[in-house]
Amino acid sequence: MGTKFNGSSDEKFALDCFIKLFRASEVIKNNSTRIVNERGFSDGQFFVLDTLYHLGSMSQKLLSEKIMRTEGNLTMIISNLLKRKLIKRIRSKDDGRVFIISITDKGKSEYEKTFPFFLEAVKNDFSALTKEEKMFLQDICKKLGTAKSG
Repeated sequence: MGTKFNGSSDEKFALDCFIKLFRASEVIKNNSTRIVNERGFSDGQFFVLDTLYHLGSMSQKLLSEKIMRTEGNLTMIISNLLKRKLIKRIRSKDDGRVFIISITDKGKSEYEKTFPFFLEAVKNDFSALTKEEKMFLQDICKKLGTAKSG
């Protein structure tokens, strides 16, 4: 469904692009969220574990940037993962105001149990596209994600 906005053709075309991109991303996000929720994680918790698993320990501030969450939201996510002993938080030796977040062995194990289901859902979501279309989509998304907004 396109926009019913009564503006210029450029405005309507931009809104139509936004609507289609937003709807597609919501479908994909909802599918992956359902998968990780079924395995006992919020999407934020899963993405924290994913980031720490693949990139290693990092400051809470950098982690919030990597998963594109506010530091306030990340504090809640970290608190819940700490309670489950899936991550650990250590005060930085260089700067006592900074916390370094690391994944624990238990966190790695839980992540490794969940990731194959997540990956399968992602593969299924993108199976409608050819390899060339997936490459084009990656290029378009990168261009949109790095464009300066005006």
